[in-house]
Parts: sequence; C-alpha cells; structure tokens
Amino acid sequence: MTDNEVNVLKTDVALIKKDIKQIERVFNKVDDAVDDMAELHKIAAVQEKILENAERRIENLEDSFIKHADEEAIHRKELRETITDMREDAQIQRERRHKEVLESIKTMHDTITAKLDSQDLRIQALENWRWWILGAAAVLVFVLDRYDVLMSLFS
Repeated sequence: MTDNEVNVLKTDVALIKKDIKQIERVFNKVDDAVDDMAELHKIAAVQEKILENAERRIENLEDSFIKHADEEAIHRKELRETITDMREDAQIQRERRHKEVLESIKTMHDTITAKLDSQDLRIQALENWRWWILGAAAVLVFVLDRYDVLMSLFS
C-alpha cells in the first residue's frame, strides 16, 4: 500500500469517524427527544387522568344539581299543595264560623223578638186596665154626680 492510499484511508477513516460522531450526536439528540417525549407522555397521561377526574366531578356535580332541582321541584309542589289545603281549610272554617255567627244572631233576634212581644202583651194588658179603670172611674163619677143630684132631690 502506498502512502497515498494510506493517506486516503486515513482521510476516509477520519471522515467516517466524523460521520459517526455526527450520527452519535444525532442519536443523542434523538435519545434526548425520545426522553423528552416520554416525559411529555407521562405528563400528558397525568393531565389526562386529571381531566378524567375533573370530568367525573363535573358529571357528579351536574347529577347533584339535577337531583337537587328535582327535589326542589317536588318540595315546591308539596308546599303549593299544602298552601292550597290550608287556604281551603281556612275558607271552610270561615264559612262555618260565619254560619255560627248568623245562627247566633238569628237566635238572639228570635229571643229579643219574643221578649218584645211579651212586653207588648203586658203593656197592652196594662193599657186595657187603665182604660177599664178610667171607664169605671167615669161611671163612678157619673153615678156620684147623679147621686148628688138625687140626693139634692131627696133632701
């Protein structure tokens, strides 16, 4: 082998070594990129778990809100029914008390009317007595007046 060939071989080996170093650097960069991607993959997996948990929590909250809204609607319906029942009961009680008051007033009216009728009868009886006594007194005066005339005739 000649010196020239040895030089070419040395140059080729040097170029190959340089190429291998460049390939090695590229592989190192690829390894670093793969490591970074693996780390990013792990981070993405963690973020995905966090998102899944957040979605589950949101779904649970939505379910809770829906359940609460349904319970609230039921409660409002029951409350409305209770208020309606109370209104109806109050109306019935007012009507009953109204009837009782009217009956009481009618009873009082009847009692007062009966007492007034009784008093009217007594007053009428007293007036009749007065007229009888006045009539009897008039007859007595007339008779006594005539008796004086008779007495003056006989005396």
